[in-house]
Amino acid sequence: MPLAPNVIAVLLDLLFFALALPLALKQVPMQYLYGYRTSRSTKNEKCWYAANAAFALPVTVISGAAAVAGAVMLGVRYGTELPFWEYGFALLYIPIVAEIVIGAVCAERALNALEGKEREREDE
Repeated sequence: MPLAPNVIAVLLDLLFFALALPLALKQVPMQYLYGYRTSRSTKNEKCWYAANAAFALPVTVISGAAAVAGAVMLGVRYGTELPFWEYGFALLYIPIVAEIVIGAVCAERALNALEGKEREREDE
């Protein structure tokens, strides 16, 4: 029996949380399997850790909150026969997209700040 879309959304949120937490804690060394990998973030280890920590922080917060909200919705949904719950679960997919977009914006800002500091040191 296939999993219901609402269960898949909660499982995806838990997966993103589990994958992002080590990145947020700067426990993942530079490699090419997973993480925020761009030409700028893989330039050196300092850029790698800064970009991945900045990327992973909003991902862990949003995916953790969405997983909890989804789990609560699962519990409430099966106790009621309200038809709008079927469509309400579609909202659980919005945080999955949002956390990736917000994480990328945060990572690029961290890389810009790091490059700005390096330019200031060169100018001195």
